[in-house]
Amino acid sequence: KPNEVMLERFIHDIKNISAEHHALFGPLDEPYHTILHLTDGGRGGLEHTNSQTSMVPRTSLQPGHVEDYRDLVSLFSHEYVHQWNVKRLRPKLFLDYDLQREVNTDLLWWFEGATSWIGDIMCLRSGAWSAEDYFADMKRKLKRHHTRSGSSCQALCEASHEAWIHLYRSHAYSRETQISYYLEGELTMFALDAELRKRSKGENGVCDLMKALYDKHNIHVEDPSKRGVQYNDIRKALTSLTGGRRLGSFLDDITKEAGNLDLSRAFSIFGLDYKPSDEPKRKQGTESVVWEQFAQGWLGVHVRSQGNKLKVTSHMQHSPVRDQLQVGDEIVAVDAIRVTNAEQLKSTLKGKVGSTARIMFARNSVMHDAVLDVALEPNYPTVSTSNGNRLWKSTIRSRQVDSA
Repeated sequence: KPNEVMLERFIHDIKNISAEHHALFGPLDEPYHTILHLTDGGRGGLEHTNSQTSMVPRTSLQPGHVEDYRDLVSLFSHEYVHQWNVKRLRPKLFLDYDLQREVNTDLLWWFEGATSWIGDIMCLRSGAWSAEDYFADMKRKLKRHHTRSGSSCQALCEASHEAWIHLYRSHAYSRETQISYYLEGELTMFALDAELRKRSKGENGVCDLMKALYDKHNIHVEDPSKRGVQYNDIRKALTSLTGGRRLGSFLDDITKEAGNLDLSRAFSIFGLDYKPSDEPKRKQGTESVVWEQFAQGWLGVHVRSQGNKLKVTSHMQHSPVRDQLQVGDEIVAVDAIRVTNAEQLKSTLKGKVGSTARIMFARNSVMHDAVLDVALEPNYPTVSTSNGNRLWKSTIRSRQVDSA
């Protein structure tokens, strides 16, 4: 059963989030219903025209589970955006579905990625999220972005188009060759928002782009030929906004080509710190102690415990053991110490940076033994809680006063 105080808090927060959405898009006439399924751990949401069914861990509505509650609020806001961006503003090809065949679109980066971007910004604008909440969530997303190498291989439009084929039929090397149009789409919209606000002096952002597209191309506009969008409609709407006139080629580069997302520039435009964290410290204890003795060693693999077995599920970017360990290998022991979960693996690698470790592993039930280099766990750039500059403040400023 949900905690009554947490449930009241959730009701209060979603009222404020809804008001923030209405301040941007205008209210809809139909009543809206939210159905929550509280689970042991599963999470996911499904949008409908005037409702959402969202599945969240029951801990989301229990005291002390800060991250779970943060995710619950984010999920609600994401599905709420879909009233406008998906259910009423759609890809043109989705206006009249042909249910006898696959109907592809190159625009899922917009319909899911931009939805994720605006959904979380609404959490911040409404006060349901604090600045600390927003940046904690952004740190998590940046870690996922940096440890997957697919962004150098696949463009957003391609990832969108191939969702039918690849997204729900993952393989051993999906993390290295594919991207999530949710995650990368959101980060790309962050970068687009920064460029647009810089050129418009804070007047316009991605939320204004979505509003312009909705007003002109939603499924209820009088002219049937205007209903639904294609890529060029998004591009044209962008270049028609104040500040967007020269951003058409920028949009092409970040959605149609791989590896062109410059997050460092985007964070800089907003006056936000984006750099490697202060951890791991270069030294611990006295000045004479060599810091590598305490640093976390790294093999650059994702692992999963299955039963009492620890198996490699994928390689991270810049993995030093890519040529030695394969996806599906079972890591049995490190320097003769048995390992059965990720924490044990991390523990056995601590203090071995710059040296080697003898790894015993099983491949197709055949035992192997190899001496592998242990690298320093990468210290990828991340973001810290910050007030940002006036452009960032224009992004997170509540619109409710404007619409009053």
